[in-house]
Amino acid sequence: MEQEVYALKRALIEFEKNIHCSDRSRAIESVDEMIFILKRLKKNLLDSSIKEKTNFIKIDCKIINRIDFMYKPVKKKNYYEGDYLLEFSKERTNELKEAGILDIHNKFWTEHKTIKGNVFGSVPKELISKKAEKSLIRNGWIEVSVNILDIKSRNVDVKEIIEFCDLNFKHYILIKEEATSTFLILEYEI
Repeated sequence: MEQEVYALKRALIEFEKNIHCSDRSRAIESVDEMIFILKRLKKNLLDSSIKEKTNFIKIDCKIINRIDFMYKPVKKKNYYEGDYLLEFSKERTNELKEAGILDIHNKFWTEHKTIKGNVFGSVPKELISKKAEKSLIRNGWIEVSVNILDIKSRNVDVKEIIEFCDLNFKHYILIKEEATSTFLILEYEI
């Protein structure tokens, strides 16, 4: 990588020289060379980053159950931008009240403490009535299957579990089951 950095510096010096001499065609060649080098540097950095991450954490976990949940989709790619999650939360709460299941939702998520995740609205389908399910569907909620994964290794740091989840699951919630003090991963098949 050191050689690419030196090549980039040489191309930049060449570019500066050509700009001052008003040699546009050579200046453009220098810019093309810098772009080529920068793309190569970026690829090398991304490749090494992926290798580091995939080799860094392996956690032994096993699917112990599969449950259907009602899920409220997030409609914004960058949901941390602005106050989107606050508005999403208010809307979710109103929709759960309208369906008459806010207490069921809150009880479930109190018993299963959320540690980290990227799903912000869901409730197990088996806990709600058909009437409540229809109400949620009218408000844009969808039914999804959720794999429940048990983490076999008990001596794993929470930060490692979070990194493992971030790398391996597109939609998930890491929970700590209050009754047993065990960590479980809810993998949403969205």
